[in-house]
Amino acid sequence: MFRMKKRVVLGLLAGVMAASMAVPSYAASRKAIKSISLTIKANIQPETDFGQEEIEIESNSNKYSVDGYDILNDDFEWRDDSVPRIQITLTAEDDYYFQSLPKDKITLKGGATFIKATRQDSSSTLLMDVELPSLQTAIRDVENLKLSDNGIASWDAISAAGSYEVRIYRDDKAVGSSMVVDTNSCNCRDRMTKGDTSYTVKVRPVSRFEDGERGEWVESASVYITGDKAAEFRDNPTGGSGAWAQSPENGRWWYDNGDGTYPANAWKQVGDKWYFFDAQGYMQTGWIQWEGKEYYCSENGDMQVNCMTPDNYWVGEDGAKIIQ
Repeated sequence: MFRMKKRVVLGLLAGVMAASMAVPSYAASRKAIKSISLTIKANIQPETDFGQEEIEIESNSNKYSVDGYDILNDDFEWRDDSVPRIQITLTAEDDYYFQSLPKDKITLKGGATFIKATRQDSSSTLLMDVELPSLQTAIRDVENLKLSDNGIASWDAISAAGSYEVRIYRDDKAVGSSMVVDTNSCNCRDRMTKGDTSYTVKVRPVSRFEDGERGEWVESASVYITGDKAAEFRDNPTGGSGAWAQSPENGRWWYDNGDGTYPANAWKQVGDKWYFFDAQGYMQTGWIQWEGKEYYCSENGDMQVNCMTPDNYWVGEDGAKIIQ
């Protein structure tokens, strides 16, 4: 109120008198908005331009409306490690205004974090800065899902996924219950033992960071399995044998499952030893952080158990570092 009077004093005295009488009456007739509750759903794909993301912002309040958002990040493209920041514009209805709100009066559903808010237009507009989950931790739907005629489903690994749920369908009817795997491939041969019919597979990721958070089911193209192929699956449900392979470009080792797939961002048991493979599928050595614990892999890549590591830490029977 004081600022408005001060501006008008520089003009006409009559304006001051009119403002001092009209503004208090208008303010008194409006009711304060004492809390904000928003649900934010974001689908942001790395390597896409700003503006191609899908962000839905919803509110059930009849006191204010959501009038869009602006991207605050200093870039032009979403990246794998981006932490999206947006500014949401809220507009109060005619009979309301935004009062100054503490953080405990602002509820954001969907994983967003409140940063700050600025009031404008006599508190009729609220600009709210929020931070969305990092794209490294955001769970998204699987891509490039394929079911081969050898009965192996494979898809691109998702760094934020701790596991994947897999369902097999024969002529659009589910075969058995869902399976859970921790790699970006699944042997489905023991569910594809009836020949002369078509099969598909559905996969959805499960977040390693948020309990219960899952992506949407994604379905593969169908594959026709002959009677002979089904008989092969019955006789040999595990499929072919895998083998170690070394990249000629960088000399790093990876593991060929023998069916055109390889483990990525996951552990795999080879013989009686466990190995960890990064998101590109290469074997890792040294300390591995996995689901809140630390494991040590030797120069040969095998996980160490029941021993002291070269840097003098003990690991237990499960390979996890023992915290003294």
